[in-house]
Amino acid sequence: MWNKVGVVSLGCAKNQVDAEIMLGLLRENGYKIVNESSQADILIVNTCGFIGPAKEESINAILEQGQYKKTGSCRALIVSGCLGERYSRELMKGIPEIDAVVGTGNYTRIIEVLEDVRKGKHQAYLGHLNDFTDEGLPRIISTTGPVAYLKIAEGCDNCCSYCIIPRLRGRFRSRKPSSIVKEAKSMVEKGIREFIIVAQDVTRYGEDSKGKYNLVTLLQELCPIPDLKRIRLMYCYPDRITGELMDEIAGENKVCNYLDIPIQHVNSKILSGMNRDTTEQQIRMLLKSLRERMPGIVIRTSLMVGFPGEGESEFQDLLNFVREGHFNHVGVFAYSREEGTRAADFPNQVKESVKEERRIRLMSAQRQVSRKWMTARLGQICEVLVEGREKEGLYYGRSCGEAPEVDGLIYIRSQSPLPIGSFVNVVIKKAYDYDLMGEVYESRK
Repeated sequence: MWNKVGVVSLGCAKNQVDAEIMLGLLRENGYKIVNESSQADILIVNTCGFIGPAKEESINAILEQGQYKKTGSCRALIVSGCLGERYSRELMKGIPEIDAVVGTGNYTRIIEVLEDVRKGKHQAYLGHLNDFTDEGLPRIISTTGPVAYLKIAEGCDNCCSYCIIPRLRGRFRSRKPSSIVKEAKSMVEKGIREFIIVAQDVTRYGEDSKGKYNLVTLLQELCPIPDLKRIRLMYCYPDRITGELMDEIAGENKVCNYLDIPIQHVNSKILSGMNRDTTEQQIRMLLKSLRERMPGIVIRTSLMVGFPGEGESEFQDLLNFVREGHFNHVGVFAYSREEGTRAADFPNQVKESVKEERRIRLMSAQRQVSRKWMTARLGQICEVLVEGREKEGLYYGRSCGEAPEVDGLIYIRSQSPLPIGSFVNVVIKKAYDYDLMGEVYESRK
């Protein structure tokens, strides 16, 4: 009887939610979830296929897990996620250890897939890209502490010239508010206190509802949930951040004063080539408005270097913009030439060595900016979610200003034990490039 399953999930938060649903379905159907691959009868690798490094990481993970067919108890190896959707034929032909490939629209069929594998069927399960996540699906939360991702939409309609996601995830489609709120309430009842709202573009939420709902109305339905402490917005496209949304964030205590806004670049020629609907001037106006309406807001962005046609002049525009200090947190990626995208056929492709050199220069500039933002928080008191203990007397966690996985941490010195998952007030005492150090704040009566 094959009933012990191990799951390795790679890539973005949206992919992590898919893996959590597969875990829930497996457990509901009598499978035992194991953490050690060497103990698993069935191994599932939930892959990412967005850019070159992610594909390489996914291939390595598949090959690594495939070794357990020889050295462990593994009887079946399943590949799911974006890489599977994109390269199912090549994977099954090139890696004989793979027993089945499950595309992005078929992960809810994981029980059926395993039953077929038991019968000796070896095939790919593709298509169904316009299916929806259902709030009734079981899910095992894999994030640390009382925090969970809440996926509010599937797919993408933005059609950036460098991106393959619309072909792997289908058209953008919003979940109904009632479905999202029902799932959210269920998770809060189980102890979740912070939701991280995710989609390929959360600010597009509701555009396909013919005006029935949008991101603001969704937040207004989520915030009244008792015992919910925080809501954090990720993947907000700059051209869809409205004044109404800013007002909702500014006026609602449960919504973190934090926005993740992937602008990618600021040079207008590069933005046009990327098929992004913004210009440098529009980005500047948006950032100015955010800082004015919400003093103290923390802004994160993602930037891309080495897009076709990016010469030193265009890169300098981006570098100088970063040096101006607009962003608290920045992720920098090198452009990856992906077959099937329009940008792959653009002239003036940039050498890999130049991309990497620019990535390092940009991160170096942001490190100086980040240190200034961190230093500005000295003496401030913030509410921190305690997520773990580094050693005796030293804990770590996050305030509203730090998202999990991608941002830094706040370390907390405390002589008294701090329960993991609790919220404590911390006064910031030391600042580093990306992290902070503080002490539990005790107000004098």
